[in-house]
Amino acid sequence: MKRRKFLQVSLAAMVPEILAPIGKTGTLSARPADSEEPIIAEGVRAALDKNLYPALLQRAYPGHFAIVADGKGYGPENTWPGLDSWQMAGAYLLLGKHREILDYFDFVQASQRPDGNIPFAIFPADTPPRGMDSFLRGLRYPEDVYTYQPVVRAGQPPSSNMLPRKWIGLFTHWQVKVNPLSVLAPICFILTGQEIFAATKSESWLAEKMPALEATGRYLLTRISRNGLLSGAGFYIESPPRNQWDGVTQCYAVHAFRQLSGLCKVLGKKEAAATWSHHADALRSRFLEVFWQHDHFAEYVHPEHGLVDLHGLSDVNWAAIGLDIARDEQVERLWPILRREPMFWRGGMPTQLVTKPFTYQSWEFTEPLPFKFHDYTNDVAAMGRVWYLETLACLRMKDYQRLRESVVKVCQMGQKEDGRWYERYHPGEGDTVKPGGVYGYCEYPAILLRTVLGNPSIFPKSW
Repeated sequence: MKRRKFLQVSLAAMVPEILAPIGKTGTLSARPADSEEPIIAEGVRAALDKNLYPALLQRAYPGHFAIVADGKGYGPENTWPGLDSWQMAGAYLLLGKHREILDYFDFVQASQRPDGNIPFAIFPADTPPRGMDSFLRGLRYPEDVYTYQPVVRAGQPPSSNMLPRKWIGLFTHWQVKVNPLSVLAPICFILTGQEIFAATKSESWLAEKMPALEATGRYLLTRISRNGLLSGAGFYIESPPRNQWDGVTQCYAVHAFRQLSGLCKVLGKKEAAATWSHHADALRSRFLEVFWQHDHFAEYVHPEHGLVDLHGLSDVNWAAIGLDIARDEQVERLWPILRREPMFWRGGMPTQLVTKPFTYQSWEFTEPLPFKFHDYTNDVAAMGRVWYLETLACLRMKDYQRLRESVVKVCQMGQKEDGRWYERYHPGEGDTVKPGGVYGYCEYPAILLRTVLGNPSIFPKSW
């Protein structure tokens, strides 16, 4: 059976549950225009053959993949258990790479602290990592060094390193006071676990991993502040750091607690399921109370300046809709406003972090640092992580026209760059963007695959 036909047959049966939370599959019936299909098909092929397949190295350990297509950017042996790897893991699961992601999950689980926390980066620790006086100054070396030896599974490549080896996890950001990204990996660990179960249907695997998943959830509960919001600053951005209660963080945490509840139900743990559902409902209620501003959601809460809503519309709005946080009446008011806003797709590239990117104040920048740093708004850009939230929002609203249009635009940008994408697309003058960050970064291709392969009824001939 040819690869394309195999993917069509196998993915059609399993992908709706991987893309959506448990119990949240939708009715997908729209079809793309004939003129769109070749563009999308070319983009999907590039995402596979020029990005995710080359990144699946499996040399440092079985299941290891780089987050840059050349296998070198951000370290050839490093692992990023936060956003990058969760996004890619979901795409690999859609491609049937179950063994690889089971191996990856084992590796990340080995880095878990006794309190349940998961690091957002893992580095080889045979010798002290370089950069502990700058961007790795949050490392606790050698306190957080641990030894991992892979579990043997059928199908592991002979090139994988199966020997015991020392590693170290990074739990604290180089902005050590504000500490952005500090709940990113724990939440993504839970989401990865849910997606693995949705793909494999293995209750025995889930039962084995549930203690680690619930420990991660309990760690997240310790991050809830007296104001009822989850701390951790920027969920997936660091410059600016969104000190201290990011709206996206609240939405993803509610989503993660819901996934824990659903997984507990699968195992018949009714009391635990109810507890996690209660935590999800409580955080959702607090988020809606604090962040809703008549017709949109604010961006974050600052410990000194209070609720911040200075930069036009932000990604928090996509998160509130896409992760099913916003109430129906809020969605009804907000969705037309989001659709009419052209600056989310500045320069024809979905999706910008905010619609007024040049309005950040100096007090929103990084804390004082012991080394030179000037990229204060580096994450104010179009990024795959924001586009992902928009795709989820389109799916909730059944706005398949906008979803397809966004996919076409992302594919066209990849075509301009020889089948690869940049990490970010910063706003330029007027309606333009400037590519930035690492070339060949796998975030956009991973989200493209999640969107197209995960919705075969919307994109039936595009892969």
